[in-house]
Amino acid sequence: MTLKIANAKTILTGLFVASCFCAGNLTAQEHHHHEEHGSHTHGEATLTFVLEGNEAELAFATPTANVVGFEHQAKDEAERQLVQKMMADFAKTTWFSFDPQANCVVTGTDISSDLTAERSSKPQHADLNANYTLVCQNPARLQTLTLDLATIAAGVEKVTVQWIVNGEQGAADWVRGSAGLQLK
Repeated sequence: MTLKIANAKTILTGLFVASCFCAGNLTAQEHHHHEEHGSHTHGEATLTFVLEGNEAELAFATPTANVVGFEHQAKDEAERQLVQKMMADFAKTTWFSFDPQANCVVTGTDISSDLTAERSSKPQHADLNANYTLVCQNPARLQTLTLDLATIAAGVEKVTVQWIVNGEQGAADWVRGSAGLQLK
């Protein structure tokens, strides 16, 4: 079992790095221009899902502006509370679901953000990274991923999703208000 999770983590990391590399190359000039002005594209997120056997990993990343409305260290108590709520909301794991017949259970979470890290310099851009480990008792029944970001990340309009489900891979864009994604 440890070998399977290690392979899934390796695949997940590879997909994430590849998607970042591709996205970075496609928008390097535009991002550089925006970076000079201290902004970047908001409203988007990435999600990678890998299922191998009955063990799975899900990784979600988005600019914190999509969740709390800012990307700077919290300046006051109200902003600190927004950051704490963001972390708690993503730790709850209620914003995503799979086919009930697949019987997938979250067994581990790792939620992090540049807004919670001690920094010596102020970040220009801050992200939320939410990583989950799951076990699916009936992985053959897993066909759909449903996202509900409206209440916890209202600024996310589009999620670029990549997946590998038992060796079969795919990609699609989820947009706010759409139905679940077919993982086929």
